[in-house]
Amino acid sequence: MRKKLKILVVTTTLVIVIMAFGTTSIAKSEIPTSQQKVEAFTEMALPIDKSQYNITLAGYFVWDTPDIEDVDRQLDNCRRETYTYLCLSDQSELRLNYVVEDGVLTTCFVSVRKGQVLTDQTYSKLNDAVIGFFGKYQNFGAADTSEMQNMLQNTDLTGNQTFLSGDLKLKISNGDYPFTGHQTTLKWYRVINGCEYLELSLSFANDAFCNLKDVRELYPIGDATVNISKEQAIAIAMQYIAENYTYEMYGGVWVRDFKVNERLTTAVLSSTTRNSNTRYPVWNIMLTLDHTYPGSVAALLVLVSAGSGEVLLCSNQAEGGITAPTDEDTNVIVLPSTSPSTLSPSPAAPTDSVPSNSNTENAVIAATVTVTALALVLITLFIKKRKR
Repeated sequence: MRKKLKILVVTTTLVIVIMAFGTTSIAKSEIPTSQQKVEAFTEMALPIDKSQYNITLAGYFVWDTPDIEDVDRQLDNCRRETYTYLCLSDQSELRLNYVVEDGVLTTCFVSVRKGQVLTDQTYSKLNDAVIGFFGKYQNFGAADTSEMQNMLQNTDLTGNQTFLSGDLKLKISNGDYPFTGHQTTLKWYRVINGCEYLELSLSFANDAFCNLKDVRELYPIGDATVNISKEQAIAIAMQYIAENYTYEMYGGVWVRDFKVNERLTTAVLSSTTRNSNTRYPVWNIMLTLDHTYPGSVAALLVLVSAGSGEVLLCSNQAEGGITAPTDEDTNVIVLPSTSPSTLSPSPAAPTDSVPSNSNTENAVIAATVTVTALALVLITLFIKKRKR
């Protein structure tokens, strides 16, 4: 019996070791392809003087979102990888954060930890710095940016204003912030049938590159048809909450029969994805209720497909978390173009939540320790049982 018990313990130990090494192997094997893209961007597109920095990988994290399906919507599996690099020199220290989503490099964020950014070239004005970055970015292999570059010619980037050229819209914002100093952000949107689709966002802090978000390859624009008017969308949302929507409170209490303050109801066009990464237009409707319902619910958010009129989502909004959409771009400058475009107010583009960076080895060690502890507990219980 003791011999069998020893065999069991040895076998279990071997399984633990194999699992531990297997976890390490999987984590490291996932790195190369996306890491090569990140390092190629650093080498070819990032406008810093690489000769003055010692650049090292400081962290890697993988975020795998499981497939989620319910009655209202289906969210596809999304794989997000984050990389952190440290750039060190005697005069400057930088932290580079990259995000690769489903194999597409979408985000680069540069934060200054010491000194200032040592750039690879100096420019007399910000326009030239942005155009210079775009040239490097296309050499890296990014999608064409010639339209965006054309909009920067003789354009004043120092104020807060909006420019329109054909169906491409550029929003420029400037501000002073405690940690980054003066920052200029440029956002390009494709405007189709009144709906804005964010394509690329680019920021410079103190005239040095600090942030890029490019979703053109990851989230292409699909069917942009708008068949449902704003009034029709609101009517659909009202009918839906009257006939279908309830929510449950503790103790099995269901809340229904909502009354809406129609004067405060808002509806704006925005883009979303469903069942794939392809974007399409939806009406984002906020139905403000006549009073606060159980659970501090003060409004209902309803998403209605602008193409089909289908209700995609309905959820309650607690008091304090409601932000009514506002009309933007009261001063839009239309640049010369051969193709006209129709504009309508749109809410600010949603910001993606990026998981915090962590060291890969720490994650592997934590997983290994957990597996080991669980296995030892099982072995202990087995031994006690055999002794009885």
